[in-house]
Amino acid sequence: MIKILIPVIVAVLMVCATMQKQRAAERSVRTTEPFTIAVLPDTQFYCDTRLKLSKKWGNGDLRRYFFDQTRWVRDNQKRLNIAFLVHEGDIVQADAHEEWAIAKEAMSVLDGKVPYCMCLGNHDMGFKKSNNKYGGDIAVNRKTHFNKYFPREKFAKRREFGGTFDPERHDNSWYHFEAGGMEFLIVSIECKPRDEVLEWANEVVAKHPDHRVIILTHAYMRANGSRIDNLGYKIKGNNGEEMWQKLVSKHKNIFMVLCGHSSGEAVLTSKGDHGNQVHQVLSDYQHMNNGGESWLRYMVFEPNENKIKVYTYNPALDKFRNGSSSRFDLEYPMMRLEPVLKP
Repeated sequence: MIKILIPVIVAVLMVCATMQKQRAAERSVRTTEPFTIAVLPDTQFYCDTRLKLSKKWGNGDLRRYFFDQTRWVRDNQKRLNIAFLVHEGDIVQADAHEEWAIAKEAMSVLDGKVPYCMCLGNHDMGFKKSNNKYGGDIAVNRKTHFNKYFPREKFAKRREFGGTFDPERHDNSWYHFEAGGMEFLIVSIECKPRDEVLEWANEVVAKHPDHRVIILTHAYMRANGSRIDNLGYKIKGNNGEEMWQKLVSKHKNIFMVLCGHSSGEAVLTSKGDHGNQVHQVLSDYQHMNNGGESWLRYMVFEPNENKIKVYTYNPALDKFRNGSSSRFDLEYPMMRLEPVLKP
């Protein structure tokens, strides 16, 4: 009789131990701390030394707002648990060395404090003097001084760095980080990306099926909430709708696109090919007073609520925008609802 009961008792004890481990693991997931991703929209007017279009707001030197942004992110890293910062492009106004020097100094405030990556906008490349009302054309080609001031070799030393499309350039890159017990991947893609860049991005995402993916690019959406289907400039490449068709919609682990370029705010949530929801979020304040006056975004990921809480904040003025397009929540499943351990 005892010999018969021993296997039963052992089996019961094993099941109990497994259930205890499972409950402990589920409690661990459910008590995951919130974390934040900071977002810098177009900063072009803060660096505007070549075309001097920012003079319409005064003396034209607005760089202090760029510094207000990065200092605020640095100083609030612990309070908000800021895991990463992304820049949505149009870093500078017209690809001038002096402009890139301002951007480098402002972004360097984050070095060793907050990991970050940047994408190139149409103002960051291909400047050519002309007789138009601005004094020059932009994005006539993909030549840029970005790589001199934000070289690949500097960022390749960071643990978050994943790789680049071009082994010698930093124009298109991917980064990874862990937060809230989850693995994230950010793919930073050039303005009006070429087909070969989208093919590279597809490969990067496909190789990381266990990562939650954010696509960072510049010109993707309009302020009316639609994807851009016709984008000018002489550079050859894909518009926002083509990016959706060729990249974003194809992967079940892509859950967000972040972009700038179009002045205003917008959110578009679309269903990908695998039934996954993709939140596409635009923020760009360049045409507001003082070229944006330091308005930025920060997104608080709340795993216990399965929500991403989006805030629009101005460090220079210490104020929030609280309209429905500026302060909103995005539904996103983060807390594991299925058993963590199977018996």
